[in-house]
Amino acid sequence: MYGQIWTFDAISSKDPSHSILAVFSASPEDASADNTLNVDIYVQAGPDKLYTATSKFAEFAELNTHGNGTSGVWKGTGCSFSASEDMSTMTVYFTRPFEITGSVVLNALFTNKVAPPHYPCSPAEIGASMEFMPHFGWANAFPDAKTNVDLKVNGTQVKFEDGVGYQDLSWADISYEDALENYSGGHGKLGPYSIVWFAGKRSDGTQKASGYVSKDGEILSTPCSGVTIKTEAAEPNSTIGPIQSFTVEIPFRNQIIVAHLIVSNVLINEGNLVHGTGVIRGGVKNGRIEYSGSAAFEYFTSP
Repeated sequence: MYGQIWTFDAISSKDPSHSILAVFSASPEDASADNTLNVDIYVQAGPDKLYTATSKFAEFAELNTHGNGTSGVWKGTGCSFSASEDMSTMTVYFTRPFEITGSVVLNALFTNKVAPPHYPCSPAEIGASMEFMPHFGWANAFPDAKTNVDLKVNGTQVKFEDGVGYQDLSWADISYEDALENYSGGHGKLGPYSIVWFAGKRSDGTQKASGYVSKDGEILSTPCSGVTIKTEAAEPNSTIGPIQSFTVEIPFRNQIIVAHLIVSNVLINEGNLVHGTGVIRGGVKNGRIEYSGSAAFEYFTSP
């Protein structure tokens, strides 16, 4: 698929087995064959309770900007999203005929400590490049937002008000598989630090890794060099899928954030795509304090 993908997710800060993932896809490809103008949602309400829903093909997708905010309506699906003009909040709505109903509200202005938006190698500033690799772009509007989830699934309420929320947009003018042969991305909260990472590899062997660190409303680093992501495979026949853990290092101001994510829940394990959540631990390398929090990740490899 090529086109745009709007991704929203949230993990309970108290229990990573409670989480949601919503993906809005928009592509100019032949939708009758590829069904690429639709919405998918995954809702986890405990270690053994995973609910999924996929919209029917939308009549059309309408995107509008107002101030710095963007709204999107996937007409006929019951699914939409809308950001405030100052990008302080983003609300995702699910209504009939969609099987899962309710809302997800991302609030970036919590306790006056904002995790500012960013592009692959810079803050989100006018004139900065949003290209991550040739033919592939990426922008992270909500790296870390306090998120309220209130959904109804099969008559059951799934609700948490302490979520670690996230939203990004990716796009490509060729197929995603051709733009990136494989990629690994994730985000999490470590005490006062909000971190994001994204790494990819093209079929010609070109590799790139992007990192992000913010603290108390200030971006400390958006590097595209010195970022390392190590992946540890799970044991064969593991119940958590193919990935056991990630170790991430992101440099900032002559220091390094080190984070270790232990996978505990998997929402997607289909073909070559894995999306899950877990507990993240770490802090400043060689520092005295180790923090822990909730995190989400995604991992893709081409066939």
